[in-house]
Amino acid sequence: MSLPTATLQRERLAEFDYLRGMAIAMIVLGHSIFLAQPVFPALLENLLRGGTGLFVFISGFFFHRVFYPRFDYTQFITKKAKSLLIPFLVTSLFALSIRMLGWWQDGLSWQQNLLNVWYTLRNGYVLYPHWYIPFIFITFLCSPLHLAYIRAGLSAQILLLVTFSLIALLIHRPQSNSNFLQSLIYFTPYYLLGILFSQYDEQLRRWHWPLLSVSVFVIATTALVQTYVLVHVGNYHKAAFTYEGCDLQFIQVLFGCIAMLALCRHIRPWLQQHLCWLAELSFPIFFIHPLLTIALENLVALEAIKPFFPVASLATSLLVFSVVFLVQFYGSAGVAVAIKHFAGSRSRWLIG
Repeated sequence: MSLPTATLQRERLAEFDYLRGMAIAMIVLGHSIFLAQPVFPALLENLLRGGTGLFVFISGFFFHRVFYPRFDYTQFITKKAKSLLIPFLVTSLFALSIRMLGWWQDGLSWQQNLLNVWYTLRNGYVLYPHWYIPFIFITFLCSPLHLAYIRAGLSAQILLLVTFSLIALLIHRPQSNSNFLQSLIYFTPYYLLGILFSQYDEQLRRWHWPLLSVSVFVIATTALVQTYVLVHVGNYHKAAFTYEGCDLQFIQVLFGCIAMLALCRHIRPWLQQHLCWLAELSFPIFFIHPLLTIALENLVALEAIKPFFPVASLATSLLVFSVVFLVQFYGSAGVAVAIKHFAGSRSRWLIG
């Protein structure tokens, strides 16, 4: 007996709730390695990096699934500005105030302090992971192009996806993630892939196991080649118009989106509720966790703790990585829950 359409719709969106929970975990995992160096396993680091692509893939899926049927450009951009740009500005102002206080305590003059403010702001963000907000907002501004993509035939859609993917392979992510137009070009294939997975959901579900098998194979192959043949660790960053080889991390994460979505169809009930909770808090965690990164960096700089860093053994490295992840991830979740409790509906202006 076939399930009603409404039931199938809820199941499909539930899969993406699980994926959102996994995506924010992947992003924070990738940002939890910084104190575990220099002996952190290179292969594991390559597998954990690039979680941003998952967020972009999810955004593309929901653009088609939620917004496309009743799309209004002005409403769409207004809603995104309220939910993204205002918390981005609030969090950035708070983070900049903390940094300025630290510079004053270090004895810098007001001229040097203002110069540091300029050096910080000229990249377009204060906290490093927050480069994502200006980039994704530019992506949303390009929605008329995405509407045209949806209305194009399948052959044209595949051709455009392949073309943008080949460009991304060569252009890489920008240095310091500060060139938002380069990021737009680089991450567009993830967005287009998300659109396709919503638009052709029924057809793609029939290819569930082959897609999962091929994706796992590609992920394993690219990660191994990147780590042990090319000896490259982490994401690829460079100026747009210089040639530095192919970005294997792009291929790994692109197929990682497919594999992780497929795996979300096999999530056990005991994990489903937790992933849905994390999905609800995904943007607050994203906004807050860099502040905990600063706190951890300051903690490690204390004279009593400094001798233990950098870590010297693999076991210690993995332990430090795990502790940093738990502090950043669940610490951010705890702060988000507290802010939501005390600020109520106004919390969206603070943490998204």
